[in-house]
Amino acid sequence: MSGLAILLHRDGRPVDRCDISSMLAAAPYRGPDGMFVRTWGSLGLGHARMALTLEEESEEQPLVSPRTGCAIVADVRLDNREELMARLGRSLGERLSDADIILRAYEEWGVDALRRLLGDFAFAIWDPRCQSLVCARDAMGQRALFYRCDHFTFAAASEIQQLLQDPAVPIAPSEERIRDFLTPLNGLRNERDHPLTFYEGIYSLPAGHVMTVGSSGVKTRRYWEMDPPAELRYRSSDEYAEHYRALLLEVVRARLRSSRPIEALLSGGLDSSSIVCVAQELYRAGAAPDRGFASISVTYEGYDCDETHFIREVRAKYGFEAHYVTCGDLAGRLQPDPRGFQEAPNVGVSEVRDAIGDTATRAGIRVLLRGDLADNCVGGSRLVFDSLLRRGRFLALARQLGAYEGVSPESLRRIVAVYCLGPLLPLGLQKRLLAADARRSFDRRRGRLLPYWMPKSLQEEMEERELRLRLSAIERRRFTSPAHEGIYQSLYPPEVARHPAPWPVQLVRPFADRRLHEFLLSVPPEELFEPHPETDDFYAGAKRLVRRGLRDMLPESIRTRTSRTNFSGMFEAEVRRHWAVYEETFGPSTYSQIARRGYVDRDRFWDRLRRIHTPTQRQDNFYVAQLVGLETWLRTLTLPRWELVTMPAPWQLRGVAEQRHEGAGEEVTT
Repeated sequence: MSGLAILLHRDGRPVDRCDISSMLAAAPYRGPDGMFVRTWGSLGLGHARMALTLEEESEEQPLVSPRTGCAIVADVRLDNREELMARLGRSLGERLSDADIILRAYEEWGVDALRRLLGDFAFAIWDPRCQSLVCARDAMGQRALFYRCDHFTFAAASEIQQLLQDPAVPIAPSEERIRDFLTPLNGLRNERDHPLTFYEGIYSLPAGHVMTVGSSGVKTRRYWEMDPPAELRYRSSDEYAEHYRALLLEVVRARLRSSRPIEALLSGGLDSSSIVCVAQELYRAGAAPDRGFASISVTYEGYDCDETHFIREVRAKYGFEAHYVTCGDLAGRLQPDPRGFQEAPNVGVSEVRDAIGDTATRAGIRVLLRGDLADNCVGGSRLVFDSLLRRGRFLALARQLGAYEGVSPESLRRIVAVYCLGPLLPLGLQKRLLAADARRSFDRRRGRLLPYWMPKSLQEEMEERELRLRLSAIERRRFTSPAHEGIYQSLYPPEVARHPAPWPVQLVRPFADRRLHEFLLSVPPEELFEPHPETDDFYAGAKRLVRRGLRDMLPESIRTRTSRTNFSGMFEAEVRRHWAVYEETFGPSTYSQIARRGYVDRDRFWDRLRRIHTPTQRQDNFYVAQLVGLETWLRTLTLPRWELVTMPAPWQLRGVAEQRHEGAGEEVTT
């Protein structure tokens, strides 16, 4: 992870080096190994270096090509270095950095080089031959690039607050983005990559897109999109499992490329456990250089969601160092007196983030592996009926239909029509029928989609947005299979990969690898999910490829888990623990920011908080938590500008957490 700062005065004014330096200084945790600036008249490029690989340790960006004069600043990790170097005619013995490889690929193939890049990246290349700036992000949006543009200046950076260092840039909330955030389908799922940010006039370059800034203006286009892959037809389920195993080994191996020790965020679930176990097997086989490995786990002592016993089973199997972080105070969603910049309303619970970041930083860790996105791609779907029908597997079809009917409120007739026979129709006809069905379903549920504590006028607006969003999803449909379409739409647009600022740690997500996605979208969906014979819990039948492919790697208690850990009670516990703060913010004698701006009815929202423990109300707990996060974010906008555009370090606010070492440094509790 590094930081970028790009400034181009489109009116020809010279760039002041100090302006680039102030942009870099706004995210100091991105540049522990130095910050570098170069200017060329009206252009300035800055790079905050955090070296993660051997090739980066001596690199100083911006890099300038002696061949063409093209210059690059990049935040990048390439996974196909050897392939690219071979195509470029370079010796594998050369110690080229990933940024240098991208620059040479651009000189060789122009913007067509982007389709050849595999990995996580955000970069900007200045091409003096055509006097244009080329900016791009990877297909899964794992590295960020934000920008602003007017008639006089184009500016881009890794983080939004870097773009707000210029006092002439106004700071205002984007009402369009907030309303998009409040739309039910968006408000009840993890945030997706979006060209709009919550700051008016600040944009995000979408994942898989390239932007060219030149004399003719600013042009953005998609350079990569997932094409439906051809279906894989193996003779047995074991062959699919072996393919998955081999591919996951390669995907994780690519992310173990580091000049420092690596840490992995480990829970007791299948996803993070898979990443940790695969990494350990690669180290044992000598397939990846082992420069040190440790896990870090969040424990919830006294709560049902504590998974310490599962975590210790993984550690007992492989014997790596383990760090445990105890978070007893989860007040991160509501901050009545916030301090400093926040990128978005749903930045998560800051106490957990800071405890993890502090522990990793103290241990000298810069790369933190995570199991995020596994649910999106390897979880599978119950809707496998059309695939079984095509293959003539009628007994399996009957069994799966019966299992689905037992958990679905839909009639068997509708299930057969929509999920069994409907997918056999041509895609164009499917879209028309699904759109008509979506409109009928929406009309039946009109008035019941939004919580009662939202003003009526806003409810109506959000309902119309919801319908448009669902119809748009149908129009974008690319697969006849509902199971494959579900995987595709859960992955693209990708979930936001937000950096854990202000910690110098790069989050790395193996399940964000598009090679893995292409494989999983080519596998018959029944290979991903099969109903469990003893329980109808979805988790019990999900992730079949993981359970079969990693049979000898995962501890058996984790491999055969039939239910996921439930964290739903944590928000309720937070509200109970900090009730006085919630009352001070949302109580009957106050006017919160979300009430002032018309996002909630003050009295009804307070009534909803008072009934936080009522079982019938828990279905909208996540929505309530989102609005609480929005309250905190809106309060940051009332701060003095110098404070709003600053990302304060946690130790400046509440002190660095105490560390207690146990067992000769084997286990660390924060």
